[in-house]
Amino acid sequence: KTQGKIKHILLIRHGQYDLEDAEHGLTELGREQARLTGQRLAQAAAGVKKDRYGEVKIVYSSLVSSCVLRAQQTAGIIAQELPDVYRPPDDPLLNEGHPVLPAPHGKRWIQEGEVLPSTLIEDGPRMEAGFRRYFKRDVDHKRIARREKREKENMEKAKEKGGPGEGFVPPFAQTEEAEASKSKEKEHEFIIVVCHMNAIRYFVARALQLPPEVWLRMRGNNCGITEIIIQPDGRVSLGSFADVGHLAIEQVTFH
Repeated sequence: KTQGKIKHILLIRHGQYDLEDAEHGLTELGREQARLTGQRLAQAAAGVKKDRYGEVKIVYSSLVSSCVLRAQQTAGIIAQELPDVYRPPDDPLLNEGHPVLPAPHGKRWIQEGEVLPSTLIEDGPRMEAGFRRYFKRDVDHKRIARREKREKENMEKAKEKGGPGEGFVPPFAQTEEAEASKSKEKEHEFIIVVCHMNAIRYFVARALQLPPEVWLRMRGNNCGITEIIIQPDGRVSLGSFADVGHLAIEQVTFH
């Protein structure tokens, strides 16, 4: 039986930042974008989503940011609207970068020196590690299957030597029962990740099993919300991409 929760990963691009500032901190508009994003997330958690597929009560399990200032500032402002949400340490695997050479622009980038091969060598594996850290199903069924196989083999060996006492419940059966109970208690998990557009585009391409070289063909504005949904059996879907419905048209910016 498939175990685990349905994971909702909410990828949020940072707010508008000051291109003239060496540290690229948020502008006043960027701070307002972040504040409105936090309010939207808080409003979603305050209600209950209902449709023909059932009801979902949104509870955010964590709010994590990259280690880049503009993302940290955005996450901090969002956190003011979600004071009870756990804040793990900022994660450098979520930092901005160039994951792979995009198609068809990549060759020209290299020829004109816009991106150095050393940058790709450094950023690519780091961003892939970030993808693997966050984009996985709730329960590792392969690991459980390996453990259960070992425990069943141990049970067979124990039987040959006289076997366990009557009423003995094998460890793998106890694990299955615990996981089933856990799944019933919390069927959905919502994780907020504040990072950068290149990272978001790459994560979306990887999650949907698209060629990663297509990442630059996607575009998202500041404080857009992207939702990736991962089912317990490993199926993945794109719930929304770069949604800025919480911003007025005058507040929508790419930079």
